[in-house]
Amino acid sequence: MISSIQIRGYRGFVDFEMSGLERVNLLVGTNNSGKTSVLEALYLLTSRGAPIALWQVLWRRGERLPERSPNSPEMDVCHLFTGHDLHIGSKFTLTAKNESPEKHVTFTIGEISDEHSQKPNASEGVPVPSRLGLHIKGIPTPPASVIPLTRSGGVSGDSLDSPRRVRGRFPGDEVPAQFITTESLSGGELVALWDKVALTSNEERVLLALQFLEPGIERIAAQAATQSFYGGQRGGFIIRLKGHERPVPIGSMGDGMWRMMAMAIAIAQCKGGVLLIDEIDTGLHYTVMEKMWRLIFGAAKELDVQVFASTHSYDCIKSLAELCYSETDASENVTLQRIEVGNPKAVPYTDNEIEIAAEKNIEVR
Repeated sequence: MISSIQIRGYRGFVDFEMSGLERVNLLVGTNNSGKTSVLEALYLLTSRGAPIALWQVLWRRGERLPERSPNSPEMDVCHLFTGHDLHIGSKFTLTAKNESPEKHVTFTIGEISDEHSQKPNASEGVPVPSRLGLHIKGIPTPPASVIPLTRSGGVSGDSLDSPRRVRGRFPGDEVPAQFITTESLSGGELVALWDKVALTSNEERVLLALQFLEPGIERIAAQAATQSFYGGQRGGFIIRLKGHERPVPIGSMGDGMWRMMAMAIAIAQCKGGVLLIDEIDTGLHYTVMEKMWRLIFGAAKELDVQVFASTHSYDCIKSLAELCYSETDASENVTLQRIEVGNPKAVPYTDNEIEIAAEKNIEVR
């Protein structure tokens, strides 16, 4: 497990450290304090700087340059660096300490050789390639070392081997990682992940998660269609409800149902790795949050998954405190990390401090 992470030069962090990390870690802080940036940094680090992970981080934020065509988007990498400044020498470094040797990955803007340059194609309107690239170095060695940049300072999808068609884990990853954003995972992503869950013990875990919200759900199944058919839609799954003859599309059941299913399926794919969830309480009523934490905590222990989640919700923190109070082994497995604008270190809260804060209504967000 990761015990601490240091972030230098990434987005709003000049030099930031978060330590005292445990099995389940909840990140809190005001808007624009950097909670999502920390989750992104963990994602890039655990994926060993894989180019597709970088693409997904930029895509989710909408950090795109004006598109030459709908089929050839280009991501604007300048926003990854503190100050949004892109020049030779721009750099950010992510470092994690854990039980195994230290891991780190560095992204640096520098000149590239001819072999890494993109070849211009005037017939397709592709701009003349730049002589700059994003160099990726780390321990262990990442799967790619240089990503060519266009003259506009962007990353073209063509240079990443069609990243939009790549889902889930990345080739060569040592540590499986899943990142659930506030929009959750798409229908196509969940359908692809479901193939590894169906007919296993993890399928029961997914069904139990859905029953937290609707006890009448008896079965869940993926529909027979291609992954790309569903795209970003919340489709691809049907459920059987008690007393109903016809199956019901999962999309008919609301945002909370989709959110819970995404978390249950994703954590099953992270055995021995990391699950990252931005605003974990999105779409969930406060009455089911304690059950949600029990699901996450139990699966994390069983599958050896380290969980990082963010929230703005006091109910979410209180529900975590209730878990700490009732689970005897939560004492060394749960922490709350407060991120403050301008503070170079996160403020950690132990399980006992989380309980006290909830009991005395102490504001920790």
